[in-house]
Parts: sequence; C-alpha cells; structure tokens
Amino acid sequence: MRFFKKKTERKKEFHSVSELAEKMAGKFHYDYMIYRAGTDYDQIMNVYEERLAIGKKEGFFPVIVPVDSVLEDFWNIILEEGYSVEEALKAASSEDGKKYLEERYKEYAEDSEREEGELIGNYDGAPEKINGVSSFVKLGSNETEETIIFEVRTTNPWELVAYLPFGGWNECPEPDKMAAVCKYWFDKYGAVPVTISHDTLEMAVPECVPESAALELAKEHYAFTPDRVDQGTQTCTISEVAASLRVSKVWYFWWD
Repeated sequence: MRFFKKKTERKKEFHSVSELAEKMAGKFHYDYMIYRAGTDYDQIMNVYEERLAIGKKEGFFPVIVPVDSVLEDFWNIILEEGYSVEEALKAASSEDGKKYLEERYKEYAEDSEREEGELIGNYDGAPEKINGVSSFVKLGSNETEETIIFEVRTTNPWELVAYLPFGGWNECPEPDKMAAVCKYWFDKYGAVPVTISHDTLEMAVPECVPESAALELAKEHYAFTPDRVDQGTQTCTISEVAASLRVSKVWYFWWD
C-alpha cells in the first residue's frame, strides 16, 4: 500500500506509516510517496518507472529512499549546521568530479598493500550481472523496508545526491564531491541515481559500458568507494568490477 502527499497536504496523517517515515518525508519540500514494509518490490519499482517517465516531462526526478534512522539523524545534523543545496551544487562540475576520482584513485593505489597490477588483477570468471536495485530490501530476505519515493523538482538527475544528501564520513565523499562525481558520470554515461540511503547509492545507466571503457570506469568506482572492490568482490580486484560493469545496467556503491 502506498500513501501520497504533497507538501500542501502535510496535516493529513496516516496511522499505517511510521513516525520516522513522516519525519524523513517532512525534512524537505518535495512531493513523496511512502510504502509500508513488505510492499511488493515490483509495485515500488513500477511506480518509480512510471514517475520517472512523467517526471522527465514535468520537470522532476524520483528517487527511492529506504526509511533509515541513521540518515534521518544525518539530515538533522547538516540542516542544523546550515547545509545548502545551492552551495553544494555550485561547487559541482564534471571536471571536478573527474579530478576528484583521479586523485582518490592515486591515493588509494599508493596506500594499498598490493602493487597496482595485483589490485587490478586479471579476472576471468563469470561476471556479476546487476540489473536491479536492492538497497530498500531487507538484507538476507526478499522483504522490502518501509520506503519513500521522493520527487525532486530538478531536470538534472545527478543533483539528487545534493537534494537528499549523505556522506562526509570515513571514505564516503561529502555531498558536494558526490554531486560532482555524479555529474561527471551522468555527462559521460547517462548514470542516474535511483536509490539513496545513509551508506549506499545505486545508479542506473541506459546501456552497459563497452569493454574498452570498463576497466577505467572500474578504477573510478574503486576511487569512489574502495569497499566496492575490497568487500564487494570475490577476488578483491578492480578487473572483477570491470567484468560486472560490462554486463550491468545498475551500479552499486556501499561505504562501510
């Protein structure tokens, strides 16, 4: 079951929706839909796809956000500290995003206990094919979490990570850096953020990347989050990520 409310209708209450979901939805001036935990996965994704098509005509982009107390706490903190979407976007450019990834890759490669050739590797196994998002599904099950689909008034989908910010802890980039990287990947590959949580980002691309581009992109994914390689592959190699990118239309990022 879903509940839809526009900002002008905020006084209406739905007792089937958690207080945390209402708090998260109320943080921003965006239209939204809330889905109870256990809602059919396909139902949520079908609505997302429908709203994506409508939004491209009406000037908004949807994004899926699982209800998450850690993310809600983070929003409280940065909003109290005066976080500005405009400032985060002002600092974002494709050039800066590319430069950021280059610098991070060099830093991580130099700090690694392995030689770069060993880090890259030569993966020849079956590639992991990722064509669906999963961050709003409970770990180890097929049951969905309580989930919000926000509709953000922008024609630039890469801006979603600034409008619904997260990051700035451990190796997770700060919102302005994340926006710059997402702009770079949108300009180059058409990558669009689909799901956001406090520690994950999933992006969709219109086509799998060709073999000629996969390794360099995999290096960028490693630079964005080393955990994609160090904890997200069987061989802990960049080449395994490259193999996955050649057959996947969803990019998965997670920060420990």
